[in-house]
Amino acid sequence: MAQPIHLSRPQNGAGSDRLLRDAPHQHAEAILSALDLVQLLHDRGVLDLLRGMVSAGDQLVDTLTDAVNTPESLRAIRNFILLTKFFASIPPEVLNSLVQSAVEGAKREKSGPAPGILRLLRRLSDEDSRHAMAVALDLLQGVGKVL
Repeated sequence: MAQPIHLSRPQNGAGSDRLLRDAPHQHAEAILSALDLVQLLHDRGVLDLLRGMVSAGDQLVDTLTDAVNTPESLRAIRNFILLTKFFASIPPEVLNSLVQSAVEGAKREKSGPAPGILRLLRRLSDEDSRHAMAVALDLLQGVGKVL
């Protein structure tokens, strides 16, 4: 069974004074580290930002609420969530392959003359190209349905 933790606090001011006097020596490394952190926050302007946010108080909350409570903002938030779900559903291997193909294709096409129409049409007859075109057409059909 759990045992209560007994806290002992000095009853008089003398004990507190002694603790305060000894604290810098006992915790010197932690105090220096905390001061370094505070200096970094000050150098980066984070402390000024926090001070401004705290002093603005309710005005800041009201401004943020008004900005988010517009139809455009709500649509943007919903779209962001949907895009996040969409990208999360793509297996990393597929996305990696897509990126590598785009990079390699851009290098290859930039190094030589532009392909002719007949060459492009021949590439359309490739099975992989037809699979990709089918997915692209599905996407276009989906967009067309909601227009």
